[in-house]
Amino acid sequence: MSAKETMNDFRENYAKVRKLLDEESKHDPENEPYLSKYKAKEILRNMRDSISKVKSSETTIDSIKLDAMLGAVLLNMGIIDMETEELTASEKVLVEAEALLSDHASKPEVVITLLSVYNNLGILWSNREEPHKAQTYLVKAKELYDNFKCTLQMPLPIEYIFGADEAEVQDFLLLEKAHTLTLYYMAQLYGYFKERVKSSIYCHTTLRRQLQYSDYEPIDWALNAATLSQFFAEQNGFYQSRHHLAAASTILDQYAEKLQAVQSNDEVHLAKLESLKHRSADVARCWAKYCLLLMSNSKQRLMIDSESLPEAITDMTNLKLEDDENICGGDVKSLIFPDLDVSKYENKVTDKFLLTYEDARDVFLSCQNWLNKAKEYYKLDGQATDYIELVQDSSQSYSYLAFFEDDDERQAKMQKRRINMLEELVSEINPTFYLQYCRQLWYELGEVYSDILNIKLEKMNKEKPNPQALKKINVLCEKSIENYDKFLASVKDKKGEFPLKLDHDLIRPVISALAFIGRNSMKRIAVDKSVQLSHVQHSLDSYQAVVDICSRDQDAALMMAEEFSLCQDMAKILPIKIKKLQSQIFSEG
Repeated sequence: MSAKETMNDFRENYAKVRKLLDEESKHDPENEPYLSKYKAKEILRNMRDSISKVKSSETTIDSIKLDAMLGAVLLNMGIIDMETEELTASEKVLVEAEALLSDHASKPEVVITLLSVYNNLGILWSNREEPHKAQTYLVKAKELYDNFKCTLQMPLPIEYIFGADEAEVQDFLLLEKAHTLTLYYMAQLYGYFKERVKSSIYCHTTLRRQLQYSDYEPIDWALNAATLSQFFAEQNGFYQSRHHLAAASTILDQYAEKLQAVQSNDEVHLAKLESLKHRSADVARCWAKYCLLLMSNSKQRLMIDSESLPEAITDMTNLKLEDDENICGGDVKSLIFPDLDVSKYENKVTDKFLLTYEDARDVFLSCQNWLNKAKEYYKLDGQATDYIELVQDSSQSYSYLAFFEDDDERQAKMQKRRINMLEELVSEINPTFYLQYCRQLWYELGEVYSDILNIKLEKMNKEKPNPQALKKINVLCEKSIENYDKFLASVKDKKGEFPLKLDHDLIRPVISALAFIGRNSMKRIAVDKSVQLSHVQHSLDSYQAVVDICSRDQDAALMMAEEFSLCQDMAKILPIKIKKLQSQIFSEG
């Protein structure tokens, strides 16, 4: 067989392999999910034997080309073995490919295949939960790419090596796409290592390259950008967070225009429209979370003593990054998408810490706008848990806005808005199915009523109280206690007792609720000493419950040490007050 005939044979067989893997495998029957992959693997085995024979014979075919073809065959076999969960076989054949190709790493015919071999060895060792071994291969892949780019050569896709016409060659950007995958895997790896900043930078670089080479699916890209924005916001990187959210919304807008330009009732098209609507709501929720974090972190910052107030940096430039891999040129602030105009969305909300009520109100209104957009998709009767969380976020935004408001009456009105939305919600959901959420809502309502109570008490201390104001105080006390009691009742057993050991995530809210009941019971105003006595007794019972819980549960005592100490003191003081009231009642009787 002539060299030309041999190459034709190799080209035809490789084309068959690609068709099996890229097209026919999508239609494999459920009872034989790997049918096409196994057929492709059989062709690849024969190709490996044929190429090896040609390599050992006298031939006019270039040796580098033969190694490149054999390496591609071994790579595909290794990928199939990995996908069919034959990891030992996969490792063996991928290591064989690495040994074959590594001496020719800088050759245009070899570089794409070798980089893919390193990537897949990285995946394989990640699947085996050996992250450090995975890292060594991914670092090799990154170094290979960096070194090859310095040679200024043009990489050759493997189809071209097999002799396909230029028109048949799939993509000359395969090296760039393979490198993007390397960066994506590095992001996952650093996430595993808990190096979250470095992981986030690799994630950004992946997204930026996908845009640069138009190698992305719009909805997935937007969701990934919006998710990454949440991490940046948690690091006070509101500059980067806002930019990524704006990029996500911009990409979704572009995709929406593309879909709307098509007039079709085809099921596939309708499914794409539905997916767009769904994911646009998710990005809207991420925008709302951005606003909430900006308000929350601004509040925390202002609550710090002014002399020790940290510098107002919201672009992550205060973070220390060991950038030994030069993933962002040492400039964390440069994590942007330079080819994408996102000003339309960036101009809608600030990325700076909030100082005044006017600052907070602008962010609050933006938050409400995004929450309303999300509610257009998430409804109580269809996606209850998502809808509940949206209402909770809305309530939280009012809470943060109230912090920036100086006027007591307006503060109280904002808290009343929270009460209205939370009470309406909790009345519409079934505790049997949504107990966790009902607990959260009851607890939050107890807090809100308590906050309004404190506002009214402060006002009453400044002014002469009237009977209506006194009645209002008692109503607020009772409503706060009522909601805390509902929360606590949901934690108790059928006999009305707390478990001997509370679940870890219930310790803080249970003890805090009991402490609030203890305090608010004492704030109730009563002229009748018998009524006063019942209030003090209720307070004592609540404080004593905290003492009992912490006395038998060391975890609770450690976690809530301050409350435990306070409640111990009150449990000693209040019996004296009770005896005094009892004595007064007896003497008056």
